[in-house]
Amino acid sequence: MPDEPGGGDAGDRRVLLIMIISSPNALDDVLTAMLDYGVAGTVVEAKGLMALMREEMPVFGGLASMLGSTTGSKVILSLTTAKLVEQIFGFIDSEMKAKERPLAFTVPVDSVRAAS
Repeated sequence: MPDEPGGGDAGDRRVLLIMIISSPNALDDVLTAMLDYGVAGTVVEAKGLMALMREEMPVFGGLASMLGSTTGSKVILSLTTAKLVEQIFGFIDSEMKAKERPLAFTVPVDSVRAAS
């Protein structure tokens, strides 16, 4: 595998891991795996578009009710390395039931600045 700019290998490449989790059982499994691999993250409460429409726009309530009753999700955000993401994805693929797997993807991160 070719070296990344800056001398690191591809596994050291920084990425933003984003996971959208709808199942409460899946959240426990994913958080446990992240802790096991030493990956930190932030969990954010999320609400789907249809749930928001049901609550905030009653005129669309009938339409939203035809599309299911998902109440909300959790979104995990983690700035980590590509190597650790592959380990987490391996866990998700091998250990979690297909219907409980989160939607998970990464976004490349070119630079990071943190408050001092």
